[in-house]
Amino acid sequence: AFAGQRVIAVSAGARHSLAITDDGVLWSWGSGNSGALGGGDRHGRLVPEKIEALADERAVAVSAGCLHSLVITDDGEKSPLDRRWRPRGDVWSFGSGLDGNLGHGDKKPLLEPRKIEALKGQGVVAVSAGSNHSLALTADGSVWSWGYG
Repeated sequence: AFAGQRVIAVSAGARHSLAITDDGVLWSWGSGNSGALGGGDRHGRLVPEKIEALADERAVAVSAGCLHSLVITDDGEKSPLDRRWRPRGDVWSFGSGLDGNLGHGDKKPLLEPRKIEALKGQGVVAVSAGSNHSLALTADGSVWSWGYG
C-alpha cells in the first residue's frame, strides 16, 4: 500500500491505524465508523489509504485515539529574518467529538481533518489522542488538554 515509500511514524488506535510516509503523506486504515480515518465518510478500509483532505499539507506527527485522530503538519519554512527553521505546528483533528476531544469547542464528529484554531501559532511539537481527551505539547514546554476529564 505504501508503494515502496519509507514509513516514518505510526500510531494504533482502538479500531484504526495511522501512518506517515517520508514525503509527509498521512495514511489511515481500519474501522471508519467514527470518522477517525479522515476520508470524508464512515467506511472502513482494509489497507492504508491516503487522507486526501491533507494532500497539500506535510504531516510530521500523528496520534490515533479510541475514536478520533490528531495530526501535526509543518511547512518547515525558514523565517525571512533569521533564516532559521521555524515549525508551524498546525494541529488537525477528525473522528468522534463526543466529549469535545476534537478541540473545536463543540461535540460534533468530523469525517475530514479540521485545523484546531486555538492551537494556531503555538508551535505544537507533539500530540496524544486518548480515549476521550487529547493533549498537545508546544516547543516552549506548555501542555494543552481538551476533552473529557
